[in-house]
Amino acid sequence: MTSFSRRAFVKGLAALPLTAALPRIAHANTVWIRYDCACPEGLRMLEIYAQAVRQMEAMGPDNPLSWMWQWYTHFVNGTTTKADELTRVFATADSPYRSLAEETWNTCQSHAGQNSNHFLPWHRAFLYYFERIVRQVTGVPDFALPYWDYTSSDPAKRGVVPPQFRMPDDPVFGSLYRANRTTLANTGQPIHKNQTTDVMDISETMAKTHYSTVDSVMGFCRAVDSGIHGRIHVLVGNSKNMGAVPYAANDPLFWLHHVNIDRMWASWNKNGNPNPSPTSAPWLENRFTMVDADGSRVNRPLKSFMSALSLGYTYDTFIPRPATTTMAMAAPASPGTRAERVGRARRAAELGAAASVVVVERSTPEPRSPVLGLDDRDPGKRAYLVLRNLHTWSQPEVLFHVWVAPADGPTRIDAAHYAGNIHFFDAQFHDHGQQPLDLALGDNFYSFDVTPILERFRRQRITTPNALRVIIAPAGRPSGGEPMVGTIELIRQ
Repeated sequence: MTSFSRRAFVKGLAALPLTAALPRIAHANTVWIRYDCACPEGLRMLEIYAQAVRQMEAMGPDNPLSWMWQWYTHFVNGTTTKADELTRVFATADSPYRSLAEETWNTCQSHAGQNSNHFLPWHRAFLYYFERIVRQVTGVPDFALPYWDYTSSDPAKRGVVPPQFRMPDDPVFGSLYRANRTTLANTGQPIHKNQTTDVMDISETMAKTHYSTVDSVMGFCRAVDSGIHGRIHVLVGNSKNMGAVPYAANDPLFWLHHVNIDRMWASWNKNGNPNPSPTSAPWLENRFTMVDADGSRVNRPLKSFMSALSLGYTYDTFIPRPATTTMAMAAPASPGTRAERVGRARRAAELGAAASVVVVERSTPEPRSPVLGLDDRDPGKRAYLVLRNLHTWSQPEVLFHVWVAPADGPTRIDAAHYAGNIHFFDAQFHDHGQQPLDLALGDNFYSFDVTPILERFRRQRITTPNALRVIIAPAGRPSGGEPMVGTIELIRQ
């Protein structure tokens, strides 16, 4: 640890109580602006960021401001365990640094069984303190993290990794390069080039009206997490990079990806959608420990991170509300509407290089429509294909696409039968330092509104009252891992 950061850290420990108050901002009236990394201001910030990465990588692993410490706050290297890394870095002696590492490392939310609502505010807190550390390390007080605008309508930017992250020998930006990204990512091609559909589209997510999941309908937070967030991870990195939780934060691109995720949330709020309140969401009182710019310990509840402006920053541009919204995009008008299971697959879907076909059979006493999932007596409800309990032993490194077809007839894989896509970013067991293998998985919950598909069957006079087929196929060749979807259900809500 450098002498400066060690003195600052010890001083900070002495000055702050165990549950620190809101950290002071250097200039009380300052509002930092986070820019698109492709614009001139964003490029200036990217140069500062590249400098910070070099400086932080040169620090010892026992330094809370080091690159490794920040990476490990998200999750420890997957080739080892948290316990072993604590011993390697700090030996067996107790120290304030070891205690701080025990509190902060492996605390990423929500990819190992934690409340899925934690995802957005925890990562906002993670970015907030990381940004302050970069200002401290570089001595640039006006630094603000830029974002990677991969959902831009500009085809030159949409899904294309910024060139500064693809220059291994560049004297300025070389620190931003990682060799273990996907070929598309590191050659400047759209990372979604080989997908069945445009997986950069976030219109359905941005049209959500509830932050939290309502029964079987994903709320905004979960839709972002399991949707564009995870897709970017899988399409950018392999199983030793962005494509797997334990390695993700070691890629400098990780931070620009998550700044854009935070921008989506800020945009969603700006478009008039409310966050939960502490009175209705007790989880907002949950507290997490992180490291501030002077190396000191900070511990704050998630409710402190629900507003970007209250933290002193904003964005140069925001994502507008989608031009059109449909029932498929929004949460149900009545959150209390009871979800009812009308169909279920008898077995898990075991996925591989070929398409996997699973039959969803009617679970209600009698048919309610010529098409399973529709209800002629209650046409106001929607039909959702719900996939739960995903698991893989290692990352398959591809997206999987999902189609719904009639029970009889040819297997149809086309736009008319397309339901959505899934990934396995948070479906792998990881060590959390509590036991050799923590058996907790992420929420692993996908919900696709398939009402338009089923209504099309009815218009075409296709009769399938007792069963439907679900087809799941990879976009590319999976690298292994034996991925599976444990539960497939058809829900009416």
